[in-house]
Amino acid sequence: MKISSNRRSGAKELLGLHDRVERILPLVQNPAQYVGGEWNVRRKEITPDTLRIVFAFPDTYAIGMSHVGLQILYHVLNDLEGVSCERAFMPWSDMEHQLRTNDIPLFSLETFTPLSEFDVVAFSLQYELTCTNVLAMLDLGGVPVLSADRTPDDPWVIAGGPGALNPEPLADFIDLFVVGDGEETAPLLARTLHERKDSGPFSRREVLLELARASASFYVPTLYDVPGDGALRPTDTGVPFPVTAAAVNDLDAAPFPTRPIVPNTEVVHDRIAIEIMRGCPHHCRFCQAGRARRPLRLRSVEKIVQLARDAYGSTGCDELALTSLSSNDYPHLDRLLAKLDAQFRPLGVSLSVPSLRLSENLMRLPELLGRVRKSGLTYAPEAASTDLAEIIGKHVVIDDLLAGVREAYAAGWDLVKLYYMVGLPGETDADVDAIVRLTRTVSDLRREFARGPAPVAYLEGVREKLKKAWRRGRIRLKFHDIRRSLLEAAFSRGDRRLGKVLLEAYRRGARLDAWDEHFRADVWDDAFKACDIDPLDYSHRRRAEEEVLPWSHIDVGLPPDDLLTQKRHVEKLIGERS
Repeated sequence: MKISSNRRSGAKELLGLHDRVERILPLVQNPAQYVGGEWNVRRKEITPDTLRIVFAFPDTYAIGMSHVGLQILYHVLNDLEGVSCERAFMPWSDMEHQLRTNDIPLFSLETFTPLSEFDVVAFSLQYELTCTNVLAMLDLGGVPVLSADRTPDDPWVIAGGPGALNPEPLADFIDLFVVGDGEETAPLLARTLHERKDSGPFSRREVLLELARASASFYVPTLYDVPGDGALRPTDTGVPFPVTAAAVNDLDAAPFPTRPIVPNTEVVHDRIAIEIMRGCPHHCRFCQAGRARRPLRLRSVEKIVQLARDAYGSTGCDELALTSLSSNDYPHLDRLLAKLDAQFRPLGVSLSVPSLRLSENLMRLPELLGRVRKSGLTYAPEAASTDLAEIIGKHVVIDDLLAGVREAYAAGWDLVKLYYMVGLPGETDADVDAIVRLTRTVSDLRREFARGPAPVAYLEGVREKLKKAWRRGRIRLKFHDIRRSLLEAAFSRGDRRLGKVLLEAYRRGARLDAWDEHFRADVWDDAFKACDIDPLDYSHRRRAEEEVLPWSHIDVGLPPDDLLTQKRHVEKLIGERS
């Protein structure tokens, strides 16, 4: 098979598409997100031998351009000889309407090339409710939505990210999943396809089989049977089983962009983001990332400072964020912040440390960040009572939280955000009351420095109780949409049967489901009914201990019986509590 050999658009055709897009830009909100041309963007010379990849982020420009992983892989792929990587994002509803009305295909920002003209369309699956956006982007880009409908002239559709840890709901739409870290596997995938380019004839299945055999982290759904017991089995020799999540071992040696693309319009996180460690020293039972992204790997202080200095020099951003799953657990945080403060305080660059875990380190953090611009601090106790926190594996010390908040208020912070989960195993009314008490205590501390899976009905009851408790006062209460949470649970725990629900929901108009103004629970209800599937069978049904889980063929480095062990331990703790 010749990969993409007959899908090259001429310069005249591309210019025509650019002009057509320009004509509709006055008709949409925030047109700057559709024009490209940002600072530090990469445009490589395209030849007939170039493997062309479009990194398709299935959410808006404002979300996608805030994602560090996109920046990393964009530069990793563009650093490869013979490979070009461009970007595309999910358009807002007004732009989708204009694209369809004017028969304009979804295009890349670098060269205004339709998605169907690329050799590879690569998605990053960061959130369950972006699945309909994947289908929308393929459809808008002229790529057959179902993998079974693609011909030798269609692109390869690849997906990675956290969503690949349970790939089954998207198995009907994705040709190949890359499981785990992508810094090494993405180049391997690109090199393998580049070597195959124009060297045919090969069937799509032959190429996918070669790719599956190239890495234990490549999962090709069509190369596995799904028998009645749910236990996937490979159909060919050499196909990985189980599929093993890739892990970068040395963060200092791992590629990281020092010339990140600077967005040309407002995005969610308009800042330099430096990943200081990967993985987490804690293994909270509710946290997929903390349990799946192993082992813990640190980036050295010297490397972080160098990356920050280089990125600042190539962007001029005035905020630097130190990112990880639990940044205040970075063992050299004091020394790192001191060096960064000396480097960036004279330049007026602020430092932020998201993802704070409750520990004795919280008391030191406001002091260490004391000279930077004050914004807000976010803490995630998840549970307000110690024994409930123990059940979910989140070792909360309330005194540490209060001490950290007190120091933050003293150092000049005005806003503290707390994250809780409700509906936890073993939760009682007393635990809900504890949320009220703890949050009020955190709020009241400010006066010392005065300067100006549970049932839906239960979750709704908790929400109303908390709203009533805080109907007056300075505390703002925000809730995640319960119907959306049920969908997240269904797709994170789902199997291949959900593919037809996803397709049905998309055909009924579901897309941009992560956005309040677009989420329509009735569309999803109708889609599940049309497919004769009960969503509660996925979100709420208790699995039998001998049941094969839909993601059992994905190995993230945990013992095979880990979930069962955790389940039994939680049941023991709940029993002791009652």
